[in-house]
Amino acid sequence: MTDKIRFLLALTAPLLVLRAAQAQAADPPQAQTIHTVKLQVGPAPEPRYALQYRFETPYMEQRPGDGALLYQMAIAQSLETNSGALALDGDTLRQWYDSPIEELPLEEVRAAIGRFQQTFHFLGLAAESETCTWEYPAREEGFQYMTPQLVQYRTLFRLLALKARLEVHDDDFEAALKTLRTGYCMARDVGAGPSMIQHLVGLSIAAGITDQVEALIQKPGAPNLYWALTVLPDPPIDPRAAMEMESAVLYRELPELLTLEDKALSNAQATELWQKAIALAGLDWRGSGQWMEKTWLTVKLMKQYPQAKAHLRERGYPADKVESWAPLYVVLLDQHHEFRRVRDMCFKWAYVPYTQAAEGLKQAEREVSRLWEDAGPFAAALPAMYRVGFLRTRLARDIAILRCVEAIRMYAADHDGKLPGALADITKVPVPTDPLRGAPFHYELTGDTTILESPIPPDGGPRDGLRYEITLK
Repeated sequence: MTDKIRFLLALTAPLLVLRAAQAQAADPPQAQTIHTVKLQVGPAPEPRYALQYRFETPYMEQRPGDGALLYQMAIAQSLETNSGALALDGDTLRQWYDSPIEELPLEEVRAAIGRFQQTFHFLGLAAESETCTWEYPAREEGFQYMTPQLVQYRTLFRLLALKARLEVHDDDFEAALKTLRTGYCMARDVGAGPSMIQHLVGLSIAAGITDQVEALIQKPGAPNLYWALTVLPDPPIDPRAAMEMESAVLYRELPELLTLEDKALSNAQATELWQKAIALAGLDWRGSGQWMEKTWLTVKLMKQYPQAKAHLRERGYPADKVESWAPLYVVLLDQHHEFRRVRDMCFKWAYVPYTQAAEGLKQAEREVSRLWEDAGPFAAALPAMYRVGFLRTRLARDIAILRCVEAIRMYAADHDGKLPGALADITKVPVPTDPLRGAPFHYELTGDTTILESPIPPDGGPRDGLRYEITLK
């Protein structure tokens, strides 16, 4: 459960830092510099066969079977390969991944990546599989379940990304596109697993693969990938399994909550259930000793008793029954109702497009904070869905803006190498809008350079906005 809390804090930390900065009214606001990428691209017409490039394995090319085992085999093979005197340490791999291709020791990178051919073979087979079913014991283990080997999936992604960059550097577009397809498929399969942590890892992998697509389209002679990007699913990764598990997992850990209204509990029984929830959340509410903890807990909960009674009466519980129940049971019953209300508030907005859901997700986040104050251990079961929704939509934005770049390259190929004066000038293919704003991307043509921009969102940081400065080769 400690890992669960760390995960929640990791998701909410950027927002907490931002709010703390905003609260310091004495400090002047600092202008944020948007993440800017200078793109040099060449005109590229629509392929003769529009769908000849695909970032997902077409149905007729899929192989029967389940890819989950093949991903595990790829991990096992990579661990076996990466042992002994020639082992590639994680710091070196991260440094290579973070460095521009022109700064890499290419021969050393080629030799290291070349040792993982069998790993890449298993990943390719997994990407071609009809299904991917993660048979992890999420339903049985609840909070104690943590998706194994997620660190290894990050390693596999970095290996794939470096392989793709080498192939792009060598102008081997066919091989690069196949590698990128494998990466997108792995992101989809990992991200569709039954935990929000796994979903976020999948989003991270897909975002990194999209960065490699950005590098590919800048190479002279690179094919136009507008339709390859358009065919990707929307959303790119299905979050439903993770949301279903996260929304119900508290009841796997505390099944007593499912029958809470069948029989009134005594103060001692209610305290025991509260303590189970506290232990589950890994929280130390008050220092030393069980007696102090029970005493402090009782005092804290009794402060909520009058309000809890009023809430239950408002919900239609008979006043005489409420008065007859043990006070701590009344508080527990009321807080369980609040947990269910806030839980559904958190998750319902995940089924709505981000531009329509953002305010609802923010309100839900405020309600989760309040729930922490009133019923902390229950709130531990709720992930930071506002940040999850934002990251999922930011990935969709990154794909959509690359589709715009490809639409611009297509326009230039049809108009003697000229950039469009406005996005509205592009009529051959639909120009996507910015999923983060539900509005067109900002477009501005100045001389030989065009600006294509998704502004920094109100609650975002520099990396959450994206500005392309595009020139034609």
